[in-house]
Amino acid sequence: MKFIIRLSPELTIKSKPVRKRALILLKNNIKKHFDYNEIPVHISGNWDIINLEYNKLIEKEKNSEIISRKIINILSKISGISHFMEVVSFSIKDCKSKEEIFDKVYNEVAKIHIDNIKWKSFVVRAKRTGLHWFSSSEIERYVWGGLLKFWEKCSVDLHNPEITVNFEVRDNIFHVIKKSIKWMDWYPIWFQDKVVSLISWGFDSGVATHSMMKRWCKVDYLFFNLWGSAHELWVKQVSHYLWKNFSIPHKKARFITINFEWVIEELLTKVNHRFRWILLKRFMLKVASMVAENNYYALVKWDSLGQVSSQTLKNMHVIDKASDCLVLRPLIADNKQEIIDISRKIWTYHFACNMPEYCGVISDKPATWASLEDILEEEKNIEDSVLVDAYMNRKMELVKDMLEIDFNKKSEIQTVYEVWENEVIIDIREEKNKKLNEKNILEIPFFKINSEFPKLDQTKTYLFYCDKWVLSELHWLYLKENWFENIKIFRNEIPKASACEK
Repeated sequence: MKFIIRLSPELTIKSKPVRKRALILLKNNIKKHFDYNEIPVHISGNWDIINLEYNKLIEKEKNSEIISRKIINILSKISGISHFMEVVSFSIKDCKSKEEIFDKVYNEVAKIHIDNIKWKSFVVRAKRTGLHWFSSSEIERYVWGGLLKFWEKCSVDLHNPEITVNFEVRDNIFHVIKKSIKWMDWYPIWFQDKVVSLISWGFDSGVATHSMMKRWCKVDYLFFNLWGSAHELWVKQVSHYLWKNFSIPHKKARFITINFEWVIEELLTKVNHRFRWILLKRFMLKVASMVAENNYYALVKWDSLGQVSSQTLKNMHVIDKASDCLVLRPLIADNKQEIIDISRKIWTYHFACNMPEYCGVISDKPATWASLEDILEEEKNIEDSVLVDAYMNRKMELVKDMLEIDFNKKSEIQTVYEVWENEVIIDIREEKNKKLNEKNILEIPFFKINSEFPKLDQTKTYLFYCDKWVLSELHWLYLKENWFENIKIFRNEIPKASACEK
């Protein structure tokens, strides 16, 4: 199984030294993504393309279509790729005549596309690089002539075909294209330096964070915890998802938690309700600047001009006066629907639409055109030590490790391997690679479980299931903290005993 990867146009226009460096970074990034997902691949490349080949020995043991989908899913999320193609490659070096070459090419094309064109209109397109005994139009006509003879009811349509049969020849190597996928362009991760993104609930912060990833930045995550463990759990899940899918090469990506519950209490008791939301944003920016002082070149915020009261031009001007740090706002000119559409494309939509909304209780009839003088006057009601304490008590974790369960808490989790009467399995997997051979199964994705679980029949016992049990254990802990007792973890296989246990 082989894929040909084309570079983003933004890389191909660079000078030779910059392009060479970017190509090395991109190949390394691709390798790290596949290593993380435990898919063995060989990566090679030159000035124009990158070749990715799957380990053929392992391919025989598994369903090649499933493997192909996994590879496409991973490649479609790596920044720096313009498009990529799944191909079947063969050499024409030993062919002694034009006719022999044409026959060989037709036979390989027919193996892949003969069933696809039945009863349909099609066209054949060839792309050549190098010197050959034939023209592109000659080999196109030969191949479509052979396909027409095989299926008399299909037809050639040069302008609006239902199926396009593509192949490429580079010198003596032919590539018959099975699938072609265009996805991201942009630059490879690590092409620029570190930024810290203010990550929170809703559609905007996830899309803003992803926007900086696609613009080649190493992104760390800064989270202001306003409402306790449930709030933190939601945001950790979306942050881990963004890292796992788009930023794996940044192995030391950090998730920084600032406890702002005490700040919220101060705002609710000491500040005019019209200015609370603006002051909260200023306080976040002040603490974020303390975090960024020594390690980061910029802060990333999710503001969209005019979307809410704190995002009017005047209010953003007032908020930014709280810090001298560079603030990047990648969504500043996007409307809400554009942001939601992007969230669907990068698959953060399902996190955002199921996260609880926290901001409504902070401000009643918030000011939309606050003056700096009024804000500074209100700000005097809260001592600077409150913000300094919040910064000094920050918590820092590596994103790749932060969904691991504390050992002491893990010992409390009830795990079962069989399903009994009055027990129901809840399959919380987002992607189901393998079906469970069990009865009484509910399918509720993990990003909906906290909101949907209270609606279920609480006279039954529910068994959470996911592939690696991390998310099921996290949600078990969360529901346990909320006084639900009818929950367990289901595993469909008993772990093997370790050497010391034997």
